[in-house]
Amino acid sequence: MKLCIFGLGYIGLPTAAMFANRGFDVLGVDVDEERVKAVNNGSFEISEPGLKAFLRDSLNTGNLRASVEPEPSDVFIICVPTPVKDDKVPDISHVEAAGKEIAGVIQKGNMVILESTVPPGTTLNTLKPILEESGLTAAEDFGLCHCPERVMPGHILKELTENHRIIGAIDEDSSVRAKELYRSFVEGEIYDTDPTTAEFVKVSENTFRDVNIALANELALLCEEKGTNVWDVIKLANNHPRVNLHKPGPGVGGHCLPVDPWFLLNGDDGLIRKAREINDNMTKHVVQLVHRFSGGTVAILGVAYKADTDDSRHSPTLELFSRLDDMEVRLHDPHVIGYQNTLEETIRGANVLIFMVDHKEYSGIDPQEVLSLMDGDVVIDTRNCLDKADWEDAGARYVLMGNSKLH
Repeated sequence: MKLCIFGLGYIGLPTAAMFANRGFDVLGVDVDEERVKAVNNGSFEISEPGLKAFLRDSLNTGNLRASVEPEPSDVFIICVPTPVKDDKVPDISHVEAAGKEIAGVIQKGNMVILESTVPPGTTLNTLKPILEESGLTAAEDFGLCHCPERVMPGHILKELTENHRIIGAIDEDSSVRAKELYRSFVEGEIYDTDPTTAEFVKVSENTFRDVNIALANELALLCEEKGTNVWDVIKLANNHPRVNLHKPGPGVGGHCLPVDPWFLLNGDDGLIRKAREINDNMTKHVVQLVHRFSGGTVAILGVAYKADTDDSRHSPTLELFSRLDDMEVRLHDPHVIGYQNTLEETIRGANVLIFMVDHKEYSGIDPQEVLSLMDGDVVIDTRNCLDKADWEDAGARYVLMGNSKLH
């Protein structure tokens, strides 16, 4: 069986390699010619545990190759980006473009699977009509379904196989064929539903997490006002069997959580929009903490949106950088290309040090050595990832976000 996978990014490339290593003939398609070349020669870099070797294995089998042009195939899988525009309107132009390319080569009996996260209704109301411009009819001449990816950067290969999958198929035949395809590597359960329900499920999952984080962030701000420690509050509250508060932080990043909730909005000003505003404004709060204690030079550790990954999409750190335009700001991240200068270069002469990401590489930092390099002594911990006693013993003015006692 020949597969054609559109989009060779954080989801498409691991998915292509997964199918190739299961014996499928896989063509990866991407508009970026340099990315296509990098995939074909095995040099494409994503800081994802095990992916480079896994990709090399799939190339060595001869089952995976990349191109900028699609070819006739048995199955077409769309894994292209679906960002939001500056006005927060979903941008599904990449899905539309992929659909048009597929319409040019699709044949009777083929299957089209949309994995990209999209606003509910996209599969039936947007993709289906584009595909039918080929002269073929969905359900009668070709299969169609939405099977959203549900993986987390840093655990992609593991979660591709272990996580449950949802098949939102247009008809029973499409469902059966898609199940058979994904069962080649999925060890979790596979659930049947319709395309629009599947679309709602994916964006609802990420919206739940975004709203939960917004609650934690609002609690952090309230705890600072009322004179207590939000981290203690959350730890004790989560002892209740029906409570699972997420952790607060300096913002929400990545491609999913800052984006997907907007797919559910239709001009309303309800809970989802308010949660987005709270999370987006957390970098403003970090700026306020910096201004409260000092000016001058600021060193920021962590550019990725989460620990131990190179993914800097919608990074709160980059947003913070833009807000500190009245200061000299230095950034460091051991995973993100362009920010892999030495820690000493980043920290030396800084008045304020901010921990924005709890990378493993930062866990062994020596407080005394760090403070000896700094001109100031303010250390802001936005992730509760440092040992307060160690830093204060070394002479730091340690500031934990969400804890007014330390302000």
